[in-house]
Amino acid sequence: MKNLVSYVTQYQDRTFAQMPFNELDGVILSQLAYVDYRLLQEVPHKFSKIASVKLLEKSVARTWNPAGNYALLLALRQSRRYQQLSWSHWVSQTDMALEEQFSAVTLSFAPHRYFIAFRGTTATLVDWKEDFNMTFLDTIPSQRTALRYFERIAHELPGRYYLGGHSKGGNLASYVVAHSRGRLQEAIVDVYSADGPGLKAPLETTIKRKIHKLIPEASVIGLLLEPETNYQVVKSQATGIKQHDPYTWQVTNHTFDLVAAPSHLSQFTQQAVARWLTNLDDATKQEFLDSLYSLLATTKYQEIDDFTNSWRGILKLLAPELMNTKHETRQQWHHVTGQLLNSVLTEAKDLLQEKKPRLKNNRRDSKH
Repeated sequence: MKNLVSYVTQYQDRTFAQMPFNELDGVILSQLAYVDYRLLQEVPHKFSKIASVKLLEKSVARTWNPAGNYALLLALRQSRRYQQLSWSHWVSQTDMALEEQFSAVTLSFAPHRYFIAFRGTTATLVDWKEDFNMTFLDTIPSQRTALRYFERIAHELPGRYYLGGHSKGGNLASYVVAHSRGRLQEAIVDVYSADGPGLKAPLETTIKRKIHKLIPEASVIGLLLEPETNYQVVKSQATGIKQHDPYTWQVTNHTFDLVAAPSHLSQFTQQAVARWLTNLDDATKQEFLDSLYSLLATTKYQEIDDFTNSWRGILKLLAPELMNTKHETRQQWHHVTGQLLNSVLTEAKDLLQEKKPRLKNNRRDSKH
């Protein structure tokens, strides 16, 4: 199966003048936000000039898909298309008090052509907490920081801009284009969101035209807080949540393999979660998530992988902590989880009601 790395290899001799920037390029450069540029400070800031493959491997060792990212860096290093690809203005910051984790890098791929890649969610607890804060806050700190970052870079480096990111990074890129004005808005050519959450509110037509949102068939993250269907659905070789990884997305020549709509399970999940969030007011969402975050923070585990690998031990730690919380907090947990179960059951009931007429018609047709 061909994927992002296959595309880089297949078209390594086609320059951007010969084959214009496309959605595959947008997703590829978005992935470069995950590189740990701290480790590359002492080498030339151009991927084609990095001699040490060990250094490249180390720079992506702590990412969600180290093997995929490493293979991509090796392919970019050999590609004539990306021969001029360089980076600058890398920032990475964490503010525990603001519950913010932000990182971005500016990539130059042609004269006066820049791609700002915003990093998606990492494995840290604070990063996931900021993602969940989107459900009750109009704006999260990373979105405001992303806008300020773009404004600063566009002032320092006049030119044409492409923005993008995977997961939360796609949300940040979409936020920037939606809130840029005047000359800054005109400087943005296109925006690429690779399975990034939506912005909760419908966008102006002129903004929507610039955003290329791609989600896999079984998308969950990309359909969160998404009020519209302004996206394309990509085939993936993986199943379930593993489709969130863009390296599993299928490619033919210089385009993604597309399907008509997300899977039934993906749509069911989106509608159930949307119903659940609608049934809870913002204050309840905030109080629930704050109490959950506080409980998790009391454990020694601070990364999502820790919770996945040690969930039994964590439940043993959390159970007594939850019982020791005040009565109002326990009542709130009961209310929120009850609303979630009710939303899932209601959505399932609605789905069955929709399918009943079709099932009857199928039986009638089979008799004839």
